[in-house]
Amino acid sequence: MAVKEFVDHYEILEVSPKASLATIERVFRFLAKKHHPDLAGSSDEKYFRKLVTAFETLRDPQQRAAYDLAYQQENQMRTELVQGANAATDDCIERYKLLSLLYAQRRRDFKKPGIGLGTLETMVPYPPQTVAFHLWYFREKGWIGREESGQLSITAAGVDQIETMNQEAVSSQLRLGHTPERIPVMKSA
Repeated sequence: MAVKEFVDHYEILEVSPKASLATIERVFRFLAKKHHPDLAGSSDEKYFRKLVTAFETLRDPQQRAAYDLAYQQENQMRTELVQGANAATDDCIERYKLLSLLYAQRRRDFKKPGIGLGTLETMVPYPPQTVAFHLWYFREKGWIGREESGQLSITAAGVDQIETMNQEAVSSQLRLGHTPERIPVMKSA
C-alpha cells in the first residue's frame, strides 16, 4: 500500500490554519477566479483542482477537524526532523567515539579485532537506532567491515579516518614537543 503524501491545504489556499470559514471562502473565490481553467493565460488546471480539494476539505467542519489533526501530526514530524538536523554536531562526536572503540579493539588485539553489535551497543550511551545509523555510515565509507565471526572491525580506511579526526590534536602535541627551548643548539667549531 502506497503512503499518501501530505498536502498542506492551508498553504494551497494561502491562509492561516486559524483562518475563519469566511476568510477561507473569500480567499478561495479570489484564487478560483484567478486560476480557473477557462481563463486564458493565468489558468492552471492542476492547481485549480488542488484549490477545490483544499476548499472542500476545510469548509466542512468534520473534515476540517480530521484534517487539522493530520496537519498537527505533520508539523510534529517536521519539528522532529529539524531537531534531528540540529543534532549533526552530536553525530560527529558519536561517530568519533564509535570508530575509536573499533580502533582501540583492533590495536588491543590485532588477531581478534572485532566487536559484536550487542557489545558495541552496551559500550556507548546511544540508542540502538543511532548506533545502527552510524554503522551504516561507516560501512558506506568503507571504514568498517565484518570479520568471519560476524563481528564489526575497523578497516585501514577507518584507521586513516581516526587519524584525520585527531590530526589537530596530534599537530598540537608535535608543536609542544618541539619548542625552541627543547631543541639543542649545535655549536660551530
